[in-house]
Amino acid sequence: MKEFVNDIQNLIVKHWGKLLVVFLVVGFITNFKDVKRGVVDGWNSVDNTTQSK
Repeated sequence: MKEFVNDIQNLIVKHWGKLLVVFLVVGFITNFKDVKRGVVDGWNSVDNTTQSK
């Protein structure tokens, strides 16, 4: 059991960058509608302020 835990820790240490990217991609995909709405709202608010000047 200790060896298994050590193997898992070694994998995490070696590939933490890939794991981080996977978590970010999965998080982005699961929240895509909210992200899209936020980007659209942000774009509209910026667009409105530039038009009013």
